[in-house]
Amino acid sequence: MSNPFEARPTADEYPSYYANYVDLAPAGDLLAALQSQGEALSQAWRDLPAIAGGFRYGDGKWSVEEVIGHVIDIERVFSYRAMCFLRGLPEEQPGVDQDIMVPNSAADDRGFASLSAEFHHLRQSNVELLRHLTDSQLQVRGRASGGEISVRALACILFGHAAHHAGVIDERYAGAWGAPA
Repeated sequence: MSNPFEARPTADEYPSYYANYVDLAPAGDLLAALQSQGEALSQAWRDLPAIAGGFRYGDGKWSVEEVIGHVIDIERVFSYRAMCFLRGLPEEQPGVDQDIMVPNSAADDRGFASLSAEFHHLRQSNVELLRHLTDSQLQVRGRASGGEISVRALACILFGHAAHHAGVIDERYAGAWGAPA
């Protein structure tokens, strides 16, 4: 039996503005990659040094905690979209405004252990949501943020969005507290 997570989404399965996130998802077993990434990022974020707390690399930029909180929020939003599409809900799912969500997240008050634990549990839950899907279920589409998107593309975006922001933390934040960039 073939693994439905081996197939990549085609360009017509998602709006073009998600292409960068889809492209970050690895070829091969996406479900295994989501599981592995969840474990690795949870550990990395739990191990961030206390000196990283509240750090912003520039005026108006998010803190490290806010970046992680944003990843959590978007993970939750995109998995909810997948669930809605899979359950046949016909309504278009609304967009999200990160410029409203992040300042209201209170992520700076949470600490790395709390944020890491939430991401870990949420990713585990999302892997379980996806684990038993068939190829035809992964191809189910719905509308969100003004465009049509498949469940398979949403799964890739979960990986790619987290990878993107983990890279931002490594590139723009980690050097400030002595971690190799």
